[in-house]
Amino acid sequence: SAELLIGKWLQSTGMRNDLTIASKGCHPDRTSGASRINEAEMLSDVHRSLEQLGVDQLDIWFLHRDDLTQGVDELIDLTNILIEDKLVRHIGASNWTSERIAAANRWAEGAGKTGFTISQIQWSLAESTPELLGDHTAVCMNKTEHAWYTETQLPVMAYAPQAKGLFSKLIAGGMAALNEKILSRFASERNLALAPKVAAIATERGVDPAAVVLAYLTSQKNPTIAIAGASRVEQLVAALSAADLQLSAEELASLS
Repeated sequence: SAELLIGKWLQSTGMRNDLTIASKGCHPDRTSGASRINEAEMLSDVHRSLEQLGVDQLDIWFLHRDDLTQGVDELIDLTNILIEDKLVRHIGASNWTSERIAAANRWAEGAGKTGFTISQIQWSLAESTPELLGDHTAVCMNKTEHAWYTETQLPVMAYAPQAKGLFSKLIAGGMAALNEKILSRFASERNLALAPKVAAIATERGVDPAAVVLAYLTSQKNPTIAIAGASRVEQLVAALSAADLQLSAEELASLS
């Protein structure tokens, strides 16, 4: 697994203390969809990650999906076991709505417990929905969610931030370059209309379009980390070619 590879790399480089190590667990059963959010499954997932990574503690551990049949008080009590046992430093919510995160954190504050300190949801310049992604348990950024994150300043770790390479592929090769997944998940009229604007900013700034797409997220008012994916080295180089790029308010407005 990826954690085994990362664990070997950490051991060979001795860089554990220079990095923030994050993992997640308690994803619903992939066959039945049944919730796995319980103490036994949680501890099993966390200990497996610790063992594979070769570390004593995770900096962030995400509860990977919500379980709406459980109260937020139950879930905070459960995840605080990891804090109390010093297995995890911070708890994150992965694919939780802002409404549930807010309720959980209100209860945690009142109970003297540790709440969620970071959230992971799908967010890209190219908008999508759980229906388009084919996953009703996913949470995508929208206007309501964005307003809450801007107000609370809760950090967001955005997954699928490049929308499967929609803009880079569209700018380089037109509609013919888009595969079926991109077309079904991200190729809306609104998203496609943004491609010329991304291209214009990339040209003016002298950067790759992929860098502009990531900078759209990292230039937001709330702290945002873009989880850039790549299947080839050149894609990673393009994404990181201007990692410190900051878009202006005018540029952000043109992409909204």
